[in-house]
Amino acid sequence: MKLTSSIRQLQDAVSKVAQAIPAKALDTRFENVHLSIESGSLTLFATDGEISITAISDVETDDNGNIGIKARTLQDFLRSMYDTSVSFVIERQEISDHGTVHISTDKGKYKIPCQFESKQEKSEKNYDISLELVTAELLDLIQKTLFACSVDGMRPAMMGVLFELEGTHLTGVSTDGHRLVRCRKNSSIEVAEKQKFVVPARVLSIIQKLLQHESVTMCIDDDRRFVRFISGNIVLDAALIVEPYPNYDAVIPVEHDKHLIIDRSVIYDSVKRVGRFSSIGDIKMVIEGQLLKIMAENTNEGEAAQEELNCTYSGDNITIGFNSRFIEAALAHLDDNEIRIELKSPTTAVIFKPHKEEDDDKLIILVMPVRINS
Repeated sequence: MKLTSSIRQLQDAVSKVAQAIPAKALDTRFENVHLSIESGSLTLFATDGEISITAISDVETDDNGNIGIKARTLQDFLRSMYDTSVSFVIERQEISDHGTVHISTDKGKYKIPCQFESKQEKSEKNYDISLELVTAELLDLIQKTLFACSVDGMRPAMMGVLFELEGTHLTGVSTDGHRLVRCRKNSSIEVAEKQKFVVPARVLSIIQKLLQHESVTMCIDDDRRFVRFISGNIVLDAALIVEPYPNYDAVIPVEHDKHLIIDRSVIYDSVKRVGRFSSIGDIKMVIEGQLLKIMAENTNEGEAAQEELNCTYSGDNITIGFNSRFIEAALAHLDDNEIRIELKSPTTAVIFKPHKEEDDDKLIILVMPVRINS
C-alpha cells in the first residue's frame, strides 16, 4: 500500500485523534492510531475505550487497507519534521499481522513498525437530539463551567458539566460542592420536554482543543448514554456520565437583600494581592456603606493585608469570609467590566454575575462563604 500527503496535514489529523489516547495506556489496544486507507482518503481513529476521535484527511492513494501505528512514535516523527511532501509505503511481513511503514521525504528515508488490522467497525447509535451550535458559543459555555467541576471520584456526576435543554435554551451547570456555575445559551432547537445529560469534564477539555470550524453539531443518543460532537472533518464520540446530577436549583438563593456593584478588574486584582497574605487562603470582606474592605492575615508569620475599594452598595453592613482562590476563579470567568455581587448573610451562598440587565440570568457563579474568626 502507498499514500502521499503533506507533513502538516498528517500532523494536524494525528494530533487531533491522539487526544483520545491516555497518557498511560494500560491496554496496548489504546496506544495506536488506526489508519484506514481508501481511494483518495485516509481515516484516522484513536480511542481509550470511552472516548474516540475520528479525522478524515485527503491523500493521494489508490489502495485500500487498515493498519495501526503506535501513536507516540507517529507523533514524535511528525512533530520533528518540517512541512514537506511525504510518502508512506506499507509492507506486510510474511505469515504475520506485523509490517513496516517506509517513509520518504525530500531529505530522508525512515521506517516504523505497524500492525495490519481489520476495518474498525463502529456500533451505530440512534441520535435523537441534534444541536447546531456556534463554536464560539459552545467554547464560551465550556470555559465558564469547566473550572468548577469536581475532581472527587466519589461524586462522579459532579465530574462533568450538566447540560439542560429546555424550550429554546441550553444551560450548562457545574459544581464541586463549594461553588456552582450556571451558564445559559440560546439553542437551535426547541424541545417540548426538558432533557438532561452530563458530559465528562475530560471530554469538554478535549473539545476545547479540537474545534476550529465556525459551527459544531452536538448529538445525544436516545438512551442518553453517549454524546457525539461533529466539527468539519473531526468526530468525537464519548460516553456520558449516567449518575443523577444533584438538584442545583435548591442551593441557588432566590432572595438576596444586599447588592454590591463594583469594577471587576479592581476587586479581582485586590483579592489576588490580599489573598497571598493569608496562612490558609481565606480572606475577609467587610462592606460598610459604599466601602468594601478586603483583609487577610498570617498570624504565624506576622503578615497581614487590607485594601479598601469604592463600590455601590445597598443593604445592611456585612462581614463575610471566602476562600480567595474560589473568588479569584469566579471573577476570572466574568467578562464584564462591572459585576454584581448578591449577598444575604455570612453563611448564605453569594452570587457573582454580570451587572448588565440583559445578561441578568445568562451567567451566575455561586460561591459558598467560609467561617472566619472574629
